Amino acid sequence: MEQIKKLLFIFVLILVSSAQELSAQISPTNVQELMSYFESHIQSLDPIEGVYDVNIEQWGENAYQEFPSETTNLTMLVYKNVNGEFKVFKNDQVTIKKIGNTSVYNYNLFWKGSNVTDSKRFVLKESTFFDVKYSIPDRQLRYDMGRNYQAGFKVHFKCSFIKIYPTVDMYINDIEDENIKNPKEWSGTGFALNNGYVVTNYHVIENAKSISIKGIKGDFTPKYNATIIATDKYNDLALLQISDNNFKGFGSIPYNVKTSVSDVGEDVFVLGYPLTSTMGDEIKLTTGVISSKTGFQGDVSLYQISAPIQPGNSGGPLFDSKGNLIGIVNAKHKDAENVGYAIKTSYLKNLIESSISNSILPNNNQIAGQPLTGKVKNLKNYVFMIICSK
Repeated sequence: MEQIKKLLFIFVLILVSSAQELSAQISPTNVQELMSYFESHIQSLDPIEGVYDVNIEQWGENAYQEFPSETTNLTMLVYKNVNGEFKVFKNDQVTIKKIGNTSVYNYNLFWKGSNVTDSKRFVLKESTFFDVKYSIPDRQLRYDMGRNYQAGFKVHFKCSFIKIYPTVDMYINDIEDENIKNPKEWSGTGFALNNGYVVTNYHVIENAKSISIKGIKGDFTPKYNATIIATDKYNDLALLQISDNNFKGFGSIPYNVKTSVSDVGEDVFVLGYPLTSTMGDEIKLTTGVISSKTGFQGDVSLYQISAPIQPGNSGGPLFDSKGNLIGIVNAKHKDAENVGYAIKTSYLKNLIESSISNSILPNNNQIAGQPLTGKVKNLKNYVFMIICSK
C-alpha cells in the first residue's frame, strides 16, 4: 500500500512541475512574461490557452481490489510556443494538439522511462473547461516499480480542468475596448452645399473605406454613397460629394454661408446627430452663445461656443440667430462644462476655392425671419448623418 501511495505521489509531482507557466507563440522565460502576453493578446489566443485550476483524482487497483482514491489540486498553464505547438510551461511530458478548426483536442502524455506516448481526446467546453481520463501505461509501471511490479496493477487519473485566466469578463471587456478604440463603423454629422457637396470634419471620415449619407430631405431609409473631394487635416475639414445614381439633389438650400467673423455674445445653435446608439436618429438641437472668437489655446481658426456638443456632433453646422451658417462643430473641451469649438466658415471657403473651380456655397437665406422652431424644421432636411466604416 505504501508503495502504491509513493508511486501516485510521484506522478502528481510530474503534473505539478508541468503546470507552472504559459505563452502564445513566444518563447517564455517566466510566469509574469506569459501573463502579460495573455493580457495584451487576449483576442488572438487560442481558446485552449490559459491558466487552469486542475482537480486530479487518482487511484490504483490490482486483480483483487481497488485502492482508495486521493485528490490533488494544482495550477496548469497552457500556451502556444513559437512552433505553433500547445505546451505546458516547464514540462515536456504534456503536449496538446488541436483537431482542425474545432473545439476538439488531443491530450498527449510522453512517458520517458518507457518511451511511450499516450493520447486522449477531449472537447473544450465553452472555451473554459474540459476533462481527461488516463492510466499509466503498463510498460511505464514496470519501468518505475522494477522488482516491485505486480501483474494486473493499474494506476488511473481523472483530471478536471477549469480555466481561471483570462476570465470571461476579460474577453468581453477586451472586445468592448477594441470596439471603442477601433470601431468598424462610426458616424458624425454633415451638411449640404450646392451641387451635391457635403461638409464634415476630417476626423469623421479619417481612415474610412466607405462613406455614406443618411437623412437627406429628412428621409433616413436610403443611404447615399459619397466620395472625398478635398480635405484640410490641419483645420479638420472634409469636402464630400454624393456619388450615387439614386441621388436627385438637395433642392433649394435655405441658408447662407457667412464668412465674416461673428461677435462674442451672439446667440447660436447647433444641429447634429450625437450618440446615435443611445440617443437615436432624430436630429438634436442645442443652443448657446459665442463665448470667444478664438478656440483652444487661442486658436484663431475656431469659435468657442457654449452650446453643448457630444460625440457625433462633429462636422455639424453652427448657425447664428438669423440662420446663417457661421461654423463647423469639431470638438468639445473634456475638462470644462459647455465649452465647445467650431471652425470658422472662412476656412471652409479657403478649402473650396483651393480644390474646385465653381462656387458651391449657398447664399440665399430663406429663414431669417422665422422663429427657432421654424428654422429647425427647415434646416433639418439639410443636416445629415455621415456613416463611415472600415
